[in-house]
Amino acid sequence: MNLNMGEAYIMNSPNTSVDDQMGADKLYREGLEFDTKTAQGVLTEDMPKQQTKTTVDPAVMNMAEQRDY
Repeated sequence: MNLNMGEAYIMNSPNTSVDDQMGADKLYREGLEFDTKTAQGVLTEDMPKQQTKTTVDPAVMNMAEQRDY
């Protein structure tokens, strides 16, 4: 789609068509700068997950049991 609404484009409007390529057929796609493949190895593997804390902290359970309000 051509959004160039300059004076030359407007004055030449009777001589062109909406189906005119206007240079779109001269566009080209450049190659990739880098490949997107990931190497399968140690760096892409997940570390083993180890639980360092209990699911519910005991301090929270103690606060829930306190009835001194």
